[in-house]
Amino acid sequence: MLEQANTLHVNPAGSESSTAVALSRMGLDVAWVSALPDSPPGRWIADRLKMHGVDTSHTIWTDDRMGAFFYEQGTPPRGSRVVYDRADSAVSRLTPQQIDWQRVADTRLMHISGITPALSEDCRDIAIRALRETRANNGRTSMDINFRAKLWSPDAAAATLSPLLKELDILISTASDIELLFDIRGTEAQVITQLRDRFGPSIIVITLATGGAFGWSEQTGLVETGPHSVEQVDRLGAGDAFDAGLIYGILDDDLQLGLSCGSSLAALSYSEEGDIAWPTIEEVLTLTEVARGG
Repeated sequence: MLEQANTLHVNPAGSESSTAVALSRMGLDVAWVSALPDSPPGRWIADRLKMHGVDTSHTIWTDDRMGAFFYEQGTPPRGSRVVYDRADSAVSRLTPQQIDWQRVADTRLMHISGITPALSEDCRDIAIRALRETRANNGRTSMDINFRAKLWSPDAAAATLSPLLKELDILISTASDIELLFDIRGTEAQVITQLRDRFGPSIIVITLATGGAFGWSEQTGLVETGPHSVEQVDRLGAGDAFDAGLIYGILDDDLQLGLSCGSSLAALSYSEEGDIAWPTIEEVLTLTEVARGG
């Protein structure tokens, strides 16, 4: 437990940050847009992202504080727990006016997490403007709903995220978040149909608690990938790693490849400590081929 700790192990974290690193390590050009305090902790974060090849030149440097969370890893009967300390963090105080939208929206794909709009009203405005500006520049838009009950209620999340989801080309979520926030349940086809009719994305991907995922696009119809057998070291960052693998395939116009790479990268993420996934594209593709029987 945190109150019993004598030492802390420090890792960079954050949903979009972890996805950006994983994509960069897979060989894609990736830029990260956020705010950091102009202080040693802020520069430490930027340096860690740059170490993996992520472009951090869009960072807004401020006099605010660094947001943090503490992960208490537990074993039965005590479960693991996350303690947030991110009130008034640099990113939560960021405003749309501080961002150079002409540069930021010049991208093939803009990916954001549903965590960001939970941080402040300005972050909600930034999220929806990021999606709209990207689409206006003929880029694609992606969001993982990534609901966090410690940040907001299901009703608040559903009310805030619904307008954003209508700006998406690619909607990603767990099956449990879809049911909790939008009361959508049923067979795979029924869930896809309800999400498509309500929000209109061209690609929908749902990850399952039992492992694996299913997805749908206008071109492929319904496709799926199974889980990997995993000996879990650390559960942090697996969803963000999945998103990176998925986006890798989608940018190659191959949803099935995206699902398979996402499942492989999530499994590899489980095998290491911390939010950041370190596997290379060669490791991801090798595990993907093994799963396919290649």
